Amino acid sequence: MTQLNSKSIKTILQEALSKDGDILKEMVRMLLQEIMEEERDQQVGVLSHKRDNTKRRANRNGYKSRSFNTRVGRLLLAKPQIREFAFQTQLFENYQRSEKALLASICQMATQGVSTNRVKKIVGELSPDLIYSKSTVSRITQELDPQIKRWQEEQLKAYYIYLFTDAVYFYVRVNHQVISCPVLVTIGVDKNGHRKILGIDIAFEESYQSYLNHFEKIKEKGVKKVDLTISDDHKGLIKAQQEVFPHTPHQRCICHFMRNVLSYVPYKEKAKLADYLKQIFNSPSREMAATIAKMIAQEYQTSYHKVSQMLEEELEFTLTYLAYPTHHQRKIRTTNLIEGVINKDLKQRSKVVGIFPNQESCLRYVCLRLMEIDEEWQTGRRYMKITKEDQNLEQNDPLLCEIKQMKERVKTQEELVAI
Repeated sequence: MTQLNSKSIKTILQEALSKDGDILKEMVRMLLQEIMEEERDQQVGVLSHKRDNTKRRANRNGYKSRSFNTRVGRLLLAKPQIREFAFQTQLFENYQRSEKALLASICQMATQGVSTNRVKKIVGELSPDLIYSKSTVSRITQELDPQIKRWQEEQLKAYYIYLFTDAVYFYVRVNHQVISCPVLVTIGVDKNGHRKILGIDIAFEESYQSYLNHFEKIKEKGVKKVDLTISDDHKGLIKAQQEVFPHTPHQRCICHFMRNVLSYVPYKEKAKLADYLKQIFNSPSREMAATIAKMIAQEYQTSYHKVSQMLEEELEFTLTYLAYPTHHQRKIRTTNLIEGVINKDLKQRSKVVGIFPNQESCLRYVCLRLMEIDEEWQTGRRYMKITKEDQNLEQNDPLLCEIKQMKERVKTQEELVAI
């Protein structure tokens, strides 16, 4: 940067001392102004009021006001102008770098779920003279939208083994009313066992149409084949899934199913019935699970008819997982991949915000956080072991397989006796 000579500094100091107000702030302003004046002299080629056309490269063209945030406060400077080309100053280049660092911090706070009001307060505490209003902070975070859009529109693989879908709810202000809006989330597990966030959409309600739009976007991004879909029993969701990915088996989340069944008994009966239901889903085969379910249904036939009815009519859709590899079953029989990991993370952070000002800000927050999670999944360890070399040797050893099956039969018989 241009160095000021001792005479300039002495003059500036004397002028600053002669004025009322904040002496340090005025001195810094005058120093910065003098720096820009000397920078313009160098770029023009001659000093002000000098006529030397042999050295002159351009002509001065007045000033343009420019505010400048510093540690001593907000300064109002007169930025010199040059007629033939743009005036260049290292002063504002350094300022732009520091400003970008602050803006990056603001964006990071938005990602962490910090509300715009709190961001404004934090920035104000860092420097009281920095003027970042609530609307300015919101505008800064909106600058992340192109990055989010690229991530949402990136092409996906054509084949995923498992597809998990669920919705997480947030409070959003719409037309001066606070409503609970669902954010639809779908995660896929590819043939290598890695997780990938395939789609995120916000809607006014969970409906067939909202899920249809959600799955069609995923298909447009390249997904053509899925071996199994996992979700709760939302009729619109299942219908949309079957329409976009026809002839794909579906697994109803057993946690949702158990909660539905338990809702038909009083509190004092819930623990016992929950233990019974666990025996169904710990069974090694579909046949054994159906047998246990029939016994439980008979037990509750007279006292709680709704429990028996659900076990007889709806259990079949919760046992699809038993047709898949044993080492996958515990992970594909529920939507805990979404509920236990993503929902918990998003909900915890969103408590700071409370109520989102609109759907766009809510979706922006969700996408920013899920982008980070998605990157961790892509670079981290696999969620499932898929390839043959990853399997345990005992699965290919006939003797070990027979011993394991025998132990499972004994365990199941003991559980039946306990019932």
